[in-house]
Order: sequence, then structure tokens, then C-alpha cells
Amino acid sequence: MQPTDLFDTIDTLRAMRRLEARPVPLELIRRVVAAGTKAPSGQNSQPWAFLVVQDPATKRFIQKRYHGVMVRRFGAFAEALADDDSTLARNLRAAMHLAEHLHEAPVLLHVCGLRDWPAAIPEARRIGKAPPSYGSIYPCIQNVLLACRALELGASLTTAHMLFEDELAAHLGVPETYGIVAIIPIGYPRGKFGPVVRRPAEEVTYFDRWDDRSAPE
Repeated sequence: MQPTDLFDTIDTLRAMRRLEARPVPLELIRRVVAAGTKAPSGQNSQPWAFLVVQDPATKRFIQKRYHGVMVRRFGAFAEALADDDSTLARNLRAAMHLAEHLHEAPVLLHVCGLRDWPAAIPEARRIGKAPPSYGSIYPCIQNVLLACRALELGASLTTAHMLFEDELAAHLGVPETYGIVAIIPIGYPRGKFGPVVRRPAEEVTYFDRWDDRSAPE
């Protein structure tokens, strides 16, 4: 069986954190969102909702808080690795660049999930807000990222907003019945797509019992 273009898309699905400021046509954003809605979900519940943020003032509001979180968590570490050329250091610099320029991304796509307690959580422990349906939302997010790659759009999965989610949700008018699972900056990439580097699948695949890597004949 010959691999399809889908495998090429998966193999080159890099996080693109350096984006051009030029606008992305709305028709492409609609295609990306539509791809997200094709994801599987528990009992076909389709618990997702999308908030497309393009307003400059709103993007700046988000960037200031996002940048503050990133500086507090990684600023000192980033400075210590300033002259390091390791993969970790390069990735961290790219992440800090995104934090500094988040408001310049043409689109900040907020992927939200309907709150729903997992069945494994007993009623007595269901205190406060239920979490979003992560098991259904993350396949949706992956579809969004794959669609961006197929359309030659740069994108990356970010979750630092969780440290200021209540403030963000209030500012955007997101109802309490939904949680913001991810913010995906989308734009035309400044860099080039290319193969991603991951641990070999053989190192993390077991058969029948943990630590048994011998595939059955």
C-alpha cells in the first residue's frame, strides 16, 4: 500500500511560531474550523466551539497576559540558554518570540470545549466548574493543525492562557459552560515546513504487556 499525502502532512507538521502579519483569507479560516468539526467525539457530542479573534485591541489584550505568563515561567531559563544552539534552546527562543509577537498573528483561534464531568469522577468530588471534554476537543485541535498544514498556514498549539483563563473568558464573553482549551495562532509562516524529529515509534510501542517490544509474528 502506498502512503497518501496525509502521511506527508503528518510528518511535516511543525509548530510554526514565527508568523507573517499579512491577513489570512476568511475562507481559509472557515476551512480550518470545518476540519476541526469533522473530528470524532464521545457519543458524537461535538462539544467544541470556536472563537476567531482578529481584532487588534483584543489580540494585544491576550498578548500582554500571555507574554507575562511566559516571562514568569521561562524568562530566566531563556536568558540562560541565549547562546545555546540545542534543540531545546531553539524551541524555547521560538516560544518566547511567539509570546512577544502573539498580537501580530493574523488570527488567534480559540478552541473551546463544553464542560462535562468525566464519568470516573464521583458525584461527591464534582466541585466547582467541570473540565472541558478534553478527549473530544484534542482530536478537533489536531484536525485544525493538520488543516493549517495542508493549506500551507503556520500554526501552533498553545495553552499558557490557562493561567489567566477566567480573565480571558470574561473579556471575550465566553460562557461558563465552556472552557478555553487552546489558543492556536494562525498565519503564513516565516520559516519552512520540514520533517519533525520524534523518538522512534519502536521505542514506545509494546505488544500485549508493558516493556515487551517483540511484535507477534
